[in-house]
Amino acid sequence: MFNSFARWFIYSNLFIACCALALTYESFLLLHLPHSLNWYPLLVFLCTIFIYCLHYFVKLKKNKTDDRSLWCRQNKTLLLWLIILSFVLIAGGVIYHFKSIFGLPGHFNYANLIWFVVIPLLALGYSYPFIPWNKKSLRQIGWLKMALLSFIWSFTTVALPVLMMQKQVDLYSKKSFVIVVFIHRFVFIAALSFLFNIRDREEDSRENINTIAVILGQTKSLNYGKWFMTSLNIFATYLLLRYFHLQNIIYYVAAFIPVVLLFFLFHRFSPQKNIAMFILKNDGLMIIKALLLIFALSFLS
Repeated sequence: MFNSFARWFIYSNLFIACCALALTYESFLLLHLPHSLNWYPLLVFLCTIFIYCLHYFVKLKKNKTDDRSLWCRQNKTLLLWLIILSFVLIAGGVIYHFKSIFGLPGHFNYANLIWFVVIPLLALGYSYPFIPWNKKSLRQIGWLKMALLSFIWSFTTVALPVLMMQKQVDLYSKKSFVIVVFIHRFVFIAALSFLFNIRDREEDSRENINTIAVILGQTKSLNYGKWFMTSLNIFATYLLLRYFHLQNIIYYVAAFIPVVLLFFLFHRFSPQKNIAMFILKNDGLMIIKALLLIFALSFLS
């Protein structure tokens, strides 16, 4: 029963959308963003559903036989409805908050219009070729696969709400804080992405996608990932705690538990045939990380 629900929750992309929602709300608490922007985490949630469902809907054309592909074929109509519903809700939300997003005293906010074009293009370009003379998607350029995914997740869940809402947020006073949270988020997402690259190593190799995992092989990737990625996350976490003056022991426990768990994800890595459980275990660390810090910030605020 649990396995059936887990497959539905994960493969419908509601789970990954919850991860994006949790990380965005964590950023809101850290950066003390105003309640007037509380619609933004919901927008990230809906955009995540739309992008991921569209990605797997298009992938139905490939004759893959893994568990997720089979589930998506069996639930093609559900994916289509989620794409349509999320798009309608995104459009409705943007229209409802149109003045807040695009309105500036005396003129239209073209900068935010650019963000609304560039970020979706990057997200879509990750999975689909959109450059006429290049038939490769950005994820098929090996060195871009992990870096671009980490950037998109970090930028949309940390920097974008601040950049979009400069009239409601004091950007000058928050700029250095945003950079610190961005670095912390980037290295964390990069470590998780690296784990998925290791799991996808054979498939990427067949498709000539030369990721770091393909070049190094599984053993070296896990060893380097375990020590290098963990070290980066220790540094970024310590930087975050010191810069935000979060010196209570509860903050240290909440912030470093995910780093310890990340280490063990590399140390005890297993490319499970049950894709849903692999996603739950690895991407689930995003929710654990966010909730631990959210509870610590709420408890001690």
